[in-house]
Amino acid sequence: MDLDFILSIIEEGGYAGLFFWLWLGIFGMPVPNEVIIMTVGFASFRKILNPLLTFIASYAGILLALTTIYLLGRFLGRPLLRFLEKRKRFAHSISVSLHLIEKYHSYSLLFSYFLPGIRNFVPFIYGSSRLPYKSFAFFAYIGALLWLSVVFTLGYLFGDHIDTIMHYGKELLILVAVIFTFFVIVKINKKRKQKMHGQSF
Repeated sequence: MDLDFILSIIEEGGYAGLFFWLWLGIFGMPVPNEVIIMTVGFASFRKILNPLLTFIASYAGILLALTTIYLLGRFLGRPLLRFLEKRKRFAHSISVSLHLIEKYHSYSLLFSYFLPGIRNFVPFIYGSSRLPYKSFAFFAYIGALLWLSVVFTLGYLFGDHIDTIMHYGKELLILVAVIFTFFVIVKINKKRKQKMHGQSF
């Protein structure tokens, strides 16, 4: 990713430009979000961008993108999903998304953003299945925050090696997502058991 290209977008639209870029990217942006975030992270390291404002604008754009996908699933739902399943371009991603949802349920939202090609379908499917917004937001927004924190930090610290990170970093991101998801599941189950134990008295 050309740093000058990223900076030109921010110069034209400010941090709002970054926000809209990440939000509207769900409708066909050819640049992976990993590359965008690592690039702005590196720009923050070089003091070209304000790290806090960049992080906030990026997170807000990602949250609105996830929410938009969820709402599309909620209002357009299964007919659109069946239509997409017939397209070879989307069939595999939808199949993997359904498998993750069946296996991990709502917890799949914690790590689905770490999986390019999957990150947009999992929220859509949950929207079409009428998962309550509060449950969706709790898991999806935490997962997005973790992803952004990891990728932004990688860009901030090692942004001049973006190509190398993109080549070898997918496995690292997935590992971080799995560890984090396991930690959250353990914590939630522990709280549930404590609550049930308290109600038994």
